[in-house]
Amino acid sequence: MTGNHSAFGVIVAVALGFYASGASAQTASGEKLPDDPTKVVTKIGARYSDFGTVFGSVAFGPVTKVNLSVSEGDQWRIGGSYLFSFGIVNVSASEQELDSGVTQTQYAIGTFVPLVALGIQPGGWLLFPAAGANYTEGDASGVDFDFAEAFPTEISSKGGYVGLLGLKPLSERWVVKAGGVFSAGSDDYSGFSVGAGVTLNASANDSVSVFGSYIDNSFGQRDLFGISYTREF
Repeated sequence: MTGNHSAFGVIVAVALGFYASGASAQTASGEKLPDDPTKVVTKIGARYSDFGTVFGSVAFGPVTKVNLSVSEGDQWRIGGSYLFSFGIVNVSASEQELDSGVTQTQYAIGTFVPLVALGIQPGGWLLFPAAGANYTEGDASGVDFDFAEAFPTEISSKGGYVGLLGLKPLSERWVVKAGGVFSAGSDDYSGFSVGAGVTLNASANDSVSVFGSYIDNSFGQRDLFGISYTREF
């Protein structure tokens, strides 16, 4: 989806206090859903909204993976994940272009915690609270500010985020997903993003999703509606 991130010290302290044992948020069949953010698996996929994106992950054992996505317009994201007993910790670097013309670059560390591992699954929803820390900067040299043509407008902020992702299996094949993130940082930076979608698990290794999302922060806005296909190995 896309997000901003909080609490670096808390994450590191918690991470050092746990052993890697593979936190899990499983369905009744015992399998993690394709949309489960704690799932460590090798996969490749393609997504189309206003632009095309190719994405994938390479798993190195049961708890470690490297993630990469590349989109049209030189937009990208690269990072890695490690699965602890309490949840998964992700580190990433990314760049995206907002509707305002701002190119936003972000470096982040964050975590998802599966509440079902604690026995919490209200109404059959698999819930994943999220939190993290980030450094964000924007280059608005192409935007029609009063002085943009003469001087690039560079904005930077250090801050964090909190959010929640929810997955609701309707059947063995259909899953509804929804989530939201709120972020805040230095230099009066703030923002939020929300999204929702439906995933069809066409087979044990193939899934198709239809989704929509909206981002609004101090650098600009972006709304997306699209479809994606993912193949797991």
